[in-house]
Amino acid sequence: MLFLDKLPEFSRLVLDSLCQPLKDRKVIILRAKAYITYPAHFQLIAAMNPCRCDYLGEASRSCKKPRCGTDYMNKISGPLLDRIDICIKVLTVNVLFPKIHSEGESTSSIRERVIAARKIQAERYSELSISCNSDVSGEALNKFTKPD
Repeated sequence: MLFLDKLPEFSRLVLDSLCQPLKDRKVIILRAKAYITYPAHFQLIAAMNPCRCDYLGEASRSCKKPRCGTDYMNKISGPLLDRIDICIKVLTVNVLFPKIHSEGESTSSIRERVIAARKIQAERYSELSISCNSDVSGEALNKFTKPD
């Protein structure tokens, strides 16, 4: 697992260099007419504020809206964004007056759903020697996709 906090604060060159390892699950290092390949099967988790000043959408604070947020988001290239499967917007929490919600799904019920989904994937991909959707190549994915 690779966690990058404040994702747009990393240089675009560094972020773009993650695209190939995310796709190929390996890193190739070229030095002095030789290259070495290392496995790089990792899960990328990233976090970022809505803009550089972190006040986008808050009328009571100053922000160069909406350009501040747009400029900040544009630091992440399209190819890297294409490799991010889930994006979740988290609302601001007032640390002085947090709202505590007791409702929600239990960990055990979520666990049961995950186990059921993993079982379906294991059965689906038993012929391919893979166990997860993330391991399916584009070519193999076509075999399991239902036509519209």
